[in-house]
Amino acid sequence: MNGNPKVVSLLRGKGKPAEGTAQLVETLRLQVVEALRERLNIMFDGADDLLFEFAERATNNQDRRLFFDTMRAVRLDRKNMTTRFCDNYSKGFDAAFPVPGSREADGELSLQKNEAVELDIAVSNMAAKADGLYKTTLWDIGGRVKTLVENHHAPMSIDALAPLTICRAFRSAAETLNVGSDVELVVFKLFDRLVISELADLYFKALNFLKQQGVQSAHSGYGPGHVPSARPGGTLRGDMPNGEATATHAPRGFSDQFGQTAAQPEFRAPAGLAASMMTSPALDPQSLASLQRLSATPPDAAAYSNASLAADLAAASQGLTILGWTPRQTAAYVQRASLVGHMFNDILADPHLPNSLRVQFDGLRLSTMKVALKDIAFISDPDHPVRGLINELATMASTARTGGPEHQARIAELVSQIQQQFDIAAESLRKPPPEIELIATDQAERFIEQQMAQTATRRQAIVAKVRRIIAGELHLRTSGTPISDEVRPLLNSLWAPMMAMHLLHHGPESAEWKQGFAELDQIVAMLDPARDDQRSEALRRELRAELATAFKAVGLAEARINDALNGFEAALGKLIHPGQPNQPSADPSPDAVPPPVLHAATAADATENVTELLEQLVQPGAWFLVHDHDRNEGRWMKAVAYYAGLDCAAFAEFDGSNTLLLKSRMLLDDLLVRRTVPIDLDPAARAALDRYLARAA
Repeated sequence: MNGNPKVVSLLRGKGKPAEGTAQLVETLRLQVVEALRERLNIMFDGADDLLFEFAERATNNQDRRLFFDTMRAVRLDRKNMTTRFCDNYSKGFDAAFPVPGSREADGELSLQKNEAVELDIAVSNMAAKADGLYKTTLWDIGGRVKTLVENHHAPMSIDALAPLTICRAFRSAAETLNVGSDVELVVFKLFDRLVISELADLYFKALNFLKQQGVQSAHSGYGPGHVPSARPGGTLRGDMPNGEATATHAPRGFSDQFGQTAAQPEFRAPAGLAASMMTSPALDPQSLASLQRLSATPPDAAAYSNASLAADLAAASQGLTILGWTPRQTAAYVQRASLVGHMFNDILADPHLPNSLRVQFDGLRLSTMKVALKDIAFISDPDHPVRGLINELATMASTARTGGPEHQARIAELVSQIQQQFDIAAESLRKPPPEIELIATDQAERFIEQQMAQTATRRQAIVAKVRRIIAGELHLRTSGTPISDEVRPLLNSLWAPMMAMHLLHHGPESAEWKQGFAELDQIVAMLDPARDDQRSEALRRELRAELATAFKAVGLAEARINDALNGFEAALGKLIHPGQPNQPSADPSPDAVPPPVLHAATAADATENVTELLEQLVQPGAWFLVHDHDRNEGRWMKAVAYYAGLDCAAFAEFDGSNTLLLKSRMLLDDLLVRRTVPIDLDPAARAALDRYLARAA
């Protein structure tokens, strides 16, 4: 048995670990679990778009249905899956999983169902892929973990960070879906694409954490990419040579070490920008003008107001001396204000930001500067609550035009309320601390790169939302009408892009948007086999000319327009002269199929549908104008969770404080009379809510 290289003697781990080692392991475990939780949330947030992409490329309705069934299952069970995944991974981190080939690991493979074998193969393939992708980093991490376990008796599995441990934890978590193996395999495909393929940052941070704590590699020095260093084993930071712990602080976590998530390689700060901003700090013209407008407000002689602070920052950025500020304090304040100004300039440069919201976002500039002046973590930590909030509000605002004036008004109210919650009194910033921290060039570069990534994310959010809205509308308006392959290019490649441009540039209340739907209704009427009166030569000629003009007006290629319109004419010809081959089928276009929505309630399943409705509406992080019955007022709050077992929903302020619990019936009653209003719902949730309100009315 001892000759088996895969068997590790349990006797080595019997020694008691030093306190410093135990702290190190616990910090590592907590940080890895949190990083995986964040990665899993990114997977769930991106699941709709990816599954929609898969559905678009599906060649038949069965596959299409499979992707939409998966979308629904993931939406409803993401909370349970996340919790179970983190619990399972923590257990795998603490104890070695069964070695391959053992009875426990294989579960008597010959007796397993084919579906279980297929899922196990999928898990093995994902783990093998990750082993190949991160071979060098995993080899280095493995040597250091081996040192912890064998030399320092660390309470962890030697395979704690192995991809197979992560994949097996997800395999077990996916069982909570209680769906068929075909849906589970699609979920594994999501996990592979959005988690396994994006673990480089996690492993990079884990390796650097171990290096920072002085953990040496047990490997001999001959391995993939290994650079020989100090003798394996040795003493860990926080451990005395005799095994007793020193009175040091607990090991720093990933975010403490690195300050932020590593920037995506495609986002790089413009050469020299950060250096010039930090070495010779000054405000950009837009930020300077904004502060000067604020400083023009008559100051209050009895207090240090926002106008006073704005005037001081503007003057300091122009090289003037501020009473009570040393050169170091002045430079630090202008550095931070300059980076915040850069952030807001990017937000305000978004052409999709409605003009009605631009003034409000510019008004957030000074409030956000004050947060950065007070707390350097706003610059160094991408997960800082206010920084995340500003980016979140900017994303919502950039997609606001798609919801119409009422939606824009709700977002404007939300921005105003949130600003009041995080605003800091100017008096507390009147005199900077003497040893205020200056910002290094590399720190400023990371901040700029992270904001560039946020800008790209906002663009993707706009495209994804517009795409879902148009796909949903197309599905609803063509439902029940046979759509042949000859007509699909007209709807998917011409009408849909045209409507996307109308929605982005003009909004849903515009004449262009309404005219586009009038044209679609004409197309559908002509394709209706029972509407012979709609296919006269005059009507067909008139519609073709109208469509060609509309498509050309938004810049679509003329050859593409002619091909699609010819296909449409061919489909109409078969309706006018029936009996020809290749009759249109009722198979809807993959581009026209939206995410699934809740079915209409019946008396038998009304309770279940209400639960599904609330699970769709009360998504963690979703914004609501919630009616607080105790205060008898509306409050802008974020959804925390919907607890079906307790029959209630939880909401909280943007920073997680002041939780409010509402019973389901009370929440539904408030939604019915518009005392509680959700903001920025996705089309499926909006359709489900509209149906509920229509039935209740």
